[in-house]
Amino acid sequence: MKDPIVRRVPADLSRIEISEQWQITFWMLTLHTTQDRLVRAVREAGPETESVRSWLDANPPARPPRD
Repeated sequence: MKDPIVRRVPADLSRIEISEQWQITFWMLTLHTTQDRLVRAVREAGPETESVRSWLDANPPARPPRD
């Protein structure tokens, strides 16, 4: 029988590191966002988790136009 998948968690949850794909995936799942929005938020707001959360709240994803 296979071992269960172990989810990796960053050592410091107060900072968002986007240097490795597993970290990006962790934060995408945690913050319910896309990779593009996560990377943009970190670049514009800095790597502090609360700053990124605030940026994501203040900049919701664009909605497709209605017909």
